[in-house]
Amino acid sequence: MKLIIFDFDGTIADSTHLTFQIYEKLSESFGLKAFTETEIIELKALTMHERLKKHQISIFQVPRLARKTRKIVSELMTEIKPFEGMKDVMETLTHKGYEIGIVSSNSKKNITKFLNHYEFPHPKLIYGKASFFGKRKHLKRMHRKLKSNDTYYVGDEIRDILACEGIEIKMIAVTWGFDDEALLKETNPSYIARKPEEIIKIVG
Repeated sequence: MKLIIFDFDGTIADSTHLTFQIYEKLSESFGLKAFTETEIIELKALTMHERLKKHQISIFQVPRLARKTRKIVSELMTEIKPFEGMKDVMETLTHKGYEIGIVSSNSKKNITKFLNHYEFPHPKLIYGKASFFGKRKHLKRMHRKLKSNDTYYVGDEIRDILACEGIEIKMIAVTWGFDDEALLKETNPSYIARKPEEIIKIVG
């Protein structure tokens, strides 16, 4: 049985254009260093640790920042749209008989609200609120629970690639999300998808 697990923000949902709004709200709450919208976009070319350093954020602040980010995203959910073609991809995979799952640092409530609003096919399982660097355990758990013998994870960030290292899950890195393609390649994902429809060809 094939299992295709998706990340949410930056992979299914185009929340990348809200990055500046989210950062402004986080800055107000945590007193973060001020950046222009252009400077925030330039962060795409930096690793996660480099971004934290540039933002002057301690690794110990990350859990609180993640919780606050989920709350902000929940308030902005009506402004978030799906990436063009992603609904078709998930429908096609479902029709082919593949199991679909979602593992994300966003909340299950936000994800379900989005899927219902845009009438996406519903995944077999959704694991939300994965910690900033803790997606691996959720991926392994879903892989075991659904008894898959051929599992893929589709995501847009380096941390998604790292989450698949050393476990029986192939990683498809997509280039339409937040992390720059050059950075994604350096981290050696199993596959690169530059268009949503390429996901179908890869898993097929």
